[in-house]
Amino acid sequence: MKKFLVVLSTLLILTGCGKKSEDVIKEFENKVNSLENYHLIGEMQIANNEDKYNYEVDVTYKKGNYYKVSLINKENKHEQVILKNEEGVFIVTPSINKSFKFQSEWPTNSSQSYILEAILKDISNDADRSVSINKDKYTIISKVNYPNNSDLKNEEITLGSDYLPTKVVVKNSSGTVMISTVISKIDVKTKYDKNYFALSSSIKESSTDKPTSSTLDSVIYPMYLPSGTKYSTEEVITKDDSERVILSYTGSKPFILIEEASTNKEHETTLVSGEVVQYGNILGVMTNTSLNWSNNGKEYYIIGESLSSNEMLEIASSTSTVALTK
Repeated sequence: MKKFLVVLSTLLILTGCGKKSEDVIKEFENKVNSLENYHLIGEMQIANNEDKYNYEVDVTYKKGNYYKVSLINKENKHEQVILKNEEGVFIVTPSINKSFKFQSEWPTNSSQSYILEAILKDISNDADRSVSINKDKYTIISKVNYPNNSDLKNEEITLGSDYLPTKVVVKNSSGTVMISTVISKIDVKTKYDKNYFALSSSIKESSTDKPTSSTLDSVIYPMYLPSGTKYSTEEVITKDDSERVILSYTGSKPFILIEEASTNKEHETTLVSGEVVQYGNILGVMTNTSLNWSNNGKEYYIIGESLSSNEMLEIASSTSTVALTK
């Protein structure tokens, strides 16, 4: 009889713990779904091979699928804005007075460590998620969905006593931290009008950015090339207010890398297809055969029908360092 009572007590404790864990997830779900607006401020570090990139993150959300995300590279102060409204998704680059516009299910079509709705979707989609409880701090571990980086496997989401995240850590298959987002503030009281998410509002806010040169100070060659691929030719084209360099690579994985410096007097919006992609220091738009992004006031394009998405991202990321040789 005593043994039966011990077993019964143990079962009750385990059942209670399991229910409590699910209660934490339910509280987080209810909290996120009930938000009409929020303003999130934090810092994010992204690791890529031996490099680490640090960003200031500023996210504004309004119910109805309105988002404005500002990402500022802390080293070079390069800013890009991801904007979503009823017109579509925009990636705005203030320093070159230009934006890409496209249709996308972003931000919930992949993991995003700074978007509450994307974090919730990761948790909801993982039947094997786990929760640990330490007083008023809760840690949820769930799988992640990064279509262009399959090595990222899971995330640890730390919630405070208000069931809002204070930190999100994404790890690879080896358990190494690849993305770390520390959230310093989430304001859920301030209300935002739809006009705040208009493209014109983002352009107006970014109009004080220092103008960039219309000439390329130096050509940047990728440090990474797919096996069997080599540098072939280089062509410089100068037209109106822009200078463009076209680098051609031949071999088993041929591709073209275009680098362009331009100064737009008026904001220019280019319609493109594809999806938002963030990889290391790259934030851009990717299709099956191309990648567009900007960095340090310059625009870059990769076009290669034989390249995988990972190869395009590796080439793009490797342009952050000027190669000494071709």
